[in-house]
Parts: sequence; C-alpha cells; structure tokens
Amino acid sequence: MIRIAAIEECERRISPEACRMRIARSIGFVILFLLVIPHLLGLAFGVPPPAVFTLIASTILLQAAAALVGLSLGQHPAVVLIFLTSVAVAVMIGILEICDLFAERSYLIQRLLRKIDAKMGRIDYLKHYGALMLIPIIWIPGIALYGAPVVAWLFQYPRRISILCMTAGWVIAVIVVMAAALGLVRLAF
Repeated sequence: MIRIAAIEECERRISPEACRMRIARSIGFVILFLLVIPHLLGLAFGVPPPAVFTLIASTILLQAAAALVGLSLGQHPAVVLIFLTSVAVAVMIGILEICDLFAERSYLIQRLLRKIDAKMGRIDYLKHYGALMLIPIIWIPGIALYGAPVVAWLFQYPRRISILCMTAGWVIAVIVVMAAALGLVRLAF
C-alpha cells in the first residue's frame, strides 16, 4: 500500500492512532456536511435525490451562484440556502484540514506561517478582530469559498470563529444572489 508523505509525517509528529483519528474525523465531518445532511434535508423537504446531487455539484462548481440552480429546480429559497450552506461548510472544513495536514510536511509553508505570525503580532487589531474580515472575503470572486478558508488558516484564526464568520458571509452572499434572481434587488434600488 502506498502511503501519502503528509500522513507519514503526521504519524511521526504525533502517535499513529491520533493521526488516524484526526484524518478520520476530518473525513467524517466533510462527508456529514457534504452528503449526509443534504440527503436528510432532501428527505425532510421532499427533494428528490437527483436534485440533491445537482445542488451539491452546483455548489462545488458555481459556489454562491448555485442558488440560481436551486431556484430553477423549483425549491423554496430557505431550502436552497440550507443545502448550499451545508455543502459550503463541508468545503471549508475540508480545506482547513488539508492545509493543516500538509503544513506539517512543508518547511516552506511553516516558514511562511512564522513570517505572517510575526507581522500579525505587530498589528493587534488583526489578531483580535481579523476573523470578521472573512465575512466579505467569501464574496470576492476568485477567492470566495475556496480561498477564504486558506486566508483564515494563513492568519491562524481560531477554527470555530473562522467557520462561523465564513458561514455568515456565505449566507449573506447566497441571500443576495437569490434576491437578485427573484427581482428583489431591482425593487430596492
């Protein structure tokens, strides 16, 4: 069996059992938010499995614009918001865990993190309130869902606060997309 170098490094730094538990926990959370919760929601709201898979795939590909796909499938906006948020949380957790796993292996990344931490140490505002910047960062095309977790990880913000802020930004972005699709934005402006 071929072993991944990052997993071997993880096992050298901490016990093999702890490393396997960490990897299993990460995979479990991703599967929970990516597949299990959306399918349970599909059962609860009467959304057929092909529509659930369509919402999952469109969220991964289109990010917040996937709300248009959900609305075009005839789903209620609240259902679309819940589905897309569940998938987004899975992506966030997955990216943060991948960053952690590979940072233990790369000296270049470790050196980069030390430089960022040293510069952030001089700016107390970023350390205390910086995770709030993740709310608008998740709206920026090109960064959005895949880049915001990397930013949170690079600045070493607390994991739970980062996920909470990114989720809040994601919810706002999806609501704005749905409002624009339903014509509510045109009425307001």
